[in-house]
Amino acid sequence: GGSLTSCPPGTKLASSSWVASCYNPTDKQTYLISYRDCCGQNVSGRCACLNTEGELPVYRPEFGNDIIWCFGAEDDAMTYHCTIS
Repeated sequence: GGSLTSCPPGTKLASSSWVASCYNPTDKQTYLISYRDCCGQNVSGRCACLNTEGELPVYRPEFGNDIIWCFGAEDDAMTYHCTIS
């Protein structure tokens, strides 16, 4: 379940978000994209969805994959599930 813009059933949308820019060479426009994590349910162990291509240490958070934005969530919702935009 879930989509690019909605969390899967059984997860909650994190209250915090972060933004990044994306340049589209086709229309020569730069777009601002907001990302939020879906929290509260472990990811299935069938496949690892951890992409570390281009990852840098946490002192460069825009290139880090280790920051979980589920903080501030209620109950057990601190568990990361996926990210939507």
